[in-house]
Parts: sequence; structure tokens; C-alpha cells
Amino acid sequence: MSISTRREMFERELQKLYHAEIEILDLHSDLAAAAASDEVRAIFDGHEADTVEQIDRIEAMFELLGLELRERGSPIMEGLLAEKDEFVAEVADGDLRDLDAISIGMINERLEITLLDRLVMLADELDLPNSIVEYLEANRDEAQTALGRMQQFLEERRSR
Repeated sequence: MSISTRREMFERELQKLYHAEIEILDLHSDLAAAAASDEVRAIFDGHEADTVEQIDRIEAMFELLGLELRERGSPIMEGLLAEKDEFVAEVADGDLRDLDAISIGMINERLEITLLDRLVMLADELDLPNSIVEYLEANRDEAQTALGRMQQFLEERRSR
């Protein structure tokens, strides 16, 4: 499919975001399981409810826009999942596992924020309903909060 309009790009990016959020549920579960510390496990376990709410908002956007609920994979997300699989298989030291889990989580949140920024920009340009922008911004705020928790963990680790 050739993308030739902003609306087509918006729909494609929404499908990619939907796919990413569904994958994120498993990603966070895997990172929590691989973490060595309760603190890192709690960071990922604590974001699960937010991710479920984000998926619900995305599904509501599809409905509001009269779109078929569809996922579209992304080479970036697939690469991140491959990175997680490699880390889980190779990193034995507990401190390193925590560091790797947080790093992968931060990459994920930054990717999610970037997708959401693009969708907000397109939604504004397309003059989509305010509720669409509000859903996107709520998801972005939650991703930013999750990223902040991960960054705080690294800052506290540095100061030990």
C-alpha cells in the first residue's frame, strides 16, 4: 500500500501503535521476569494497568474513526523484541540484568512517545475530533511517566 495522504499515514501509525502496545504487555512481563531486583520488577509490573488502558484508548480511537481494528507490525518494534530475547538469553549478572531491562524499557517508551507525537501532529493537521487527541496525549503522558520512573532508577543507581 502506498501512503499518499496524511489520513492514510495516521491510520498506518495508529495500527503500528496498536501492535506495539499489545507487544508491550508481553515485553514488560518478560522484562519483569528477567529483572534481578524487586525494584525493577515493580517498575514493569506497575505499568501493566496503564498499558491495558492505553490499548483500550487505541481501540476506542479505531471505533470513533470508523476504522477496522487492525495491527501493523514495525521493524523497529521487532528489533526491540529481538534485543529483549538476546538480553534474556545472555545476561547472567543481576546488576547487568537490571540495567539491560531498564535500558530496553527506556528504548520502548521513547519509541512509544515518538509514535504518539507523530499521531498527535497528524491528528491536529487532520482536524480529528478532540477526543482522539486527548486519548493520544493521555497515552503519551503515561509513557512519559513510565520513562521517568526508569530514568529515576538509573539516577538513584548512579548515586549509590
